[in-house]
Amino acid sequence: MLKLKGRNVAFRTRLLTCGATAAVLTAMSVALPAMAQTTTAPADDTTTIVVTGIRRGIQDAISAKKKSAQIVEAVSAEDIGKLPDASIAESIARLPGIAAQRTNGRAQSLSIRGLGPDYTVTTLNGREQVSTGDNRSVEFDQYPSELISQVLIYKTPNAGMTTQGIAGTADLQTVRPLAYGKRAAAINVRGEQNSESAAVGGMKNTGNRYSLMYIDQFANKTIGLALGYAHTDSPYQVLKKEPWGDGGYPTCGACLPANQNLLILGGAKDGIISSNLKRDGYMGVLEWRPNDHLHMTLDAYHSDFRELQKIARIEYPLAWGANHLAPGYTAGQTFVTHGVFNDVAAVVENYTNDRKAKLDAIGLNTEYKLNDNWDLMADASYSKVARDDVILESTGGTGASSSTTRQLDTVTFDTPDDYGLSTLHGVVDYSNFATTFLTDPGGWGGPVANRAGYVKAPHIEDELSTIKLAATRHMDNVFSSVSFGYTTAHRTKDKQGVEGFLSLKTGPQEVVPEKYRLGVTDAAFLGGSSGMISYDGLAMYKDGYFNFTQDVGQDTVKRTWNVDEHVDVMFVKADLDTHLFGFPLTGNIGIQSQHAKQTAKSYFTDGTANGKTLKTESADYTDILPSANFNFALSDDMTLRVGAGVTIARPRMDDMAAGVGYGPISNGNQPVQFNGSSYYWSGSGGNPSLRPWKATAVDISWEKYFGRKGYVAIAGFHKTLNSYIYNQTLLRDYTGAAIPTGADPAAYSLALANRTGTVSVMQNGTGGWIRGVELTLSVPGDLVTPYLNGFGVIVSGAFNESQINPSGTNPIDLPGLSRQVINTTVYYENHGFSARLSNRYRGAFLGEVPDYTNSLQSRYVAGESLLDAQLGYEFQGGSLKGLSLSFSATNITNEPFKLYTKGNKNNVMRYETYGSTYLFGVNYKFF
Repeated sequence: MLKLKGRNVAFRTRLLTCGATAAVLTAMSVALPAMAQTTTAPADDTTTIVVTGIRRGIQDAISAKKKSAQIVEAVSAEDIGKLPDASIAESIARLPGIAAQRTNGRAQSLSIRGLGPDYTVTTLNGREQVSTGDNRSVEFDQYPSELISQVLIYKTPNAGMTTQGIAGTADLQTVRPLAYGKRAAAINVRGEQNSESAAVGGMKNTGNRYSLMYIDQFANKTIGLALGYAHTDSPYQVLKKEPWGDGGYPTCGACLPANQNLLILGGAKDGIISSNLKRDGYMGVLEWRPNDHLHMTLDAYHSDFRELQKIARIEYPLAWGANHLAPGYTAGQTFVTHGVFNDVAAVVENYTNDRKAKLDAIGLNTEYKLNDNWDLMADASYSKVARDDVILESTGGTGASSSTTRQLDTVTFDTPDDYGLSTLHGVVDYSNFATTFLTDPGGWGGPVANRAGYVKAPHIEDELSTIKLAATRHMDNVFSSVSFGYTTAHRTKDKQGVEGFLSLKTGPQEVVPEKYRLGVTDAAFLGGSSGMISYDGLAMYKDGYFNFTQDVGQDTVKRTWNVDEHVDVMFVKADLDTHLFGFPLTGNIGIQSQHAKQTAKSYFTDGTANGKTLKTESADYTDILPSANFNFALSDDMTLRVGAGVTIARPRMDDMAAGVGYGPISNGNQPVQFNGSSYYWSGSGGNPSLRPWKATAVDISWEKYFGRKGYVAIAGFHKTLNSYIYNQTLLRDYTGAAIPTGADPAAYSLALANRTGTVSVMQNGTGGWIRGVELTLSVPGDLVTPYLNGFGVIVSGAFNESQINPSGTNPIDLPGLSRQVINTTVYYENHGFSARLSNRYRGAFLGEVPDYTNSLQSRYVAGESLLDAQLGYEFQGGSLKGLSLSFSATNITNEPFKLYTKGNKNNVMRYETYGSTYLFGVNYKFF
């Protein structure tokens, strides 16, 4: 293993709109309490009312927001083991200014204030976590919602928090048993079903989830224990339409001269995905507080994760496949809208993606109160991820590309004249194992004979160990306390990119052995006449059925790398407790010094078997990060918060470490033109010297609270991007690089005479900004009238804008930025009954989605509106007290996920639907 502009008018319009809305919200903040006061006061009652369920979760979240010294958003569990959504990402995505990106139908990554996951740091109980992904951003499906008691999103920095992002910091928190204060236990069981059938053989559309949670205190409540387990077996289905060309279309060269400028479908690779996600999560917390001086907390988390995807696809090479367009086609204004292609060699594909990951995190925190003036704290933590993927491509058809007897298809297509999605229909039956073989019908070949597939098997390890030491001196003046401390962290991430060609052992085509057959997949969605064969290609690969030939191409070799980081942080923070302009003022001011040393190991390769050299490069730098948070108490329930600071987000690891692939250009070929000069060497790769993204931010938030029941908030922010990372072409010295083995040096004389060439790498740029306004209203109905007791509404809207200009010419969109994010929830809870209807709307954005290599690529994602609902009943007394029933439905309207080309939302590059998911559950709470 290698350890290796014009937008200002629009924005002002939004500000005016937001200002009008703010005026309405302000009026409501005055009217609502007044309305509440005009109602008849109830008679005195000594009965304690215990708020549970939806309203408890809302009130706990409001309390956390109100008490915070920073601008935060919060979501809290409704009860032990019961966050309001099936996944953490979905719960967080309902918070103001936050949106989720779906991957295969699941909310997996987050955008905070228009900034994508690369700009956010995720912590568990305040400690940064490693990632199962290729970079730093955490994939939230690794953390069961049943084991999380609260999530805090910090939108402004705090010098005492040594791991923070430009967008914000998401802190997942598990329960603290001593703070919980009583014994409790709960068990939750839910059944799950997807509305789409499991189209791929051997898969299912039903699943289950169950969880256990136990909390207790011992030794006169000096010892606290919390244990939790959560199991998920969750199916999901994907129907995908994807034309060839990544949004590009060829012109119709086969058309009549008058129509040869029309666009025509080049090919299609529509697919069906049936998948299953299995995860077992374990959580433990042990607290010891023997006296008023000492408090120790040990917490641990383990996750065992497997995701299996089976993909059925038929690829039709049409205009780009040199196939014959039959006479009688229909010509539109832009496209050939209807036609027939003859002699189509379709590729029948059974693909499998199998991901396994293990995540471990453990931390020990010790707090010691030395005396009335001094507190000491020490925290040590370790987290690790190990991930293995098998990404298998297995191809079939009616015969090899060299076969003269194979049956070719006749494919009818229809394409809308305004781009849109094409539909296809073939006539060949691909459901017969006797006539549809393992083979290479497309002639994709490569360096091997009898090719029948390709496999990628990356392995990733990510380790992070951290020690934090801090001391706090309590005071009784303008500052209530001063804290200072030191944190040291060591992180190493290693990726091994092993992949290669699969070939048949006996000839160019073979019948699928009977023991691997899984039946027939309905291929109507794919354009097939009936069905297509389905088989277990993964089992065939593991059994050694195929020959394997390793791929030594540049792109493959560059995917093996190692990054090692040491980050040392020193900080000092002063907490404020004083008065200013006659108002109570709390908050903090502070500064951090962060020193980072980063080392990257990767390959310098020409794409030949022996043409690679391991390179090790290092860089170190220091960032000074001041921050301040000021909270003015305008009244008991009205706060004005102002925050300012400088924040950073460390570079993506693959941008730092990806190896450099290079090649010389022979004398007879066109050289690379750069800044008016010609160069005969070119390459692309990573940049180990990258500095972090850096931003200077100013935030303001006005918040009016209605006790713990509700609140109104208006917030605005502006972030100046002092440094961001983008792709740039530079000059590089290729001294020592070889020309192709066996090549005539005379043919490369120009390259050998001048070893300077170009390289495309990620670089730090300057200039740019992001700004936005956020509005939130959370109000229970009884604040308006007692007739609405039990009802409530939560509405938030975020309106963002950004600009960066890496090339010095045209500004580009910031990845992850949606100009509008609107979340709405209407709920009812009374007499044991509960109901909730929620909608999440996110405007279009530039997102990151997996491509055919399972690597993330930037693509424009269309706006989407997701509707979810929940119903429940909790028995209030008798022998069934403690028992509750629930039903939930997500993605009720089956909202599609669409990728499109920049500037043309009709030009759809990929269109996916996932169906709706239904869950019915039973929960029982003991004690």
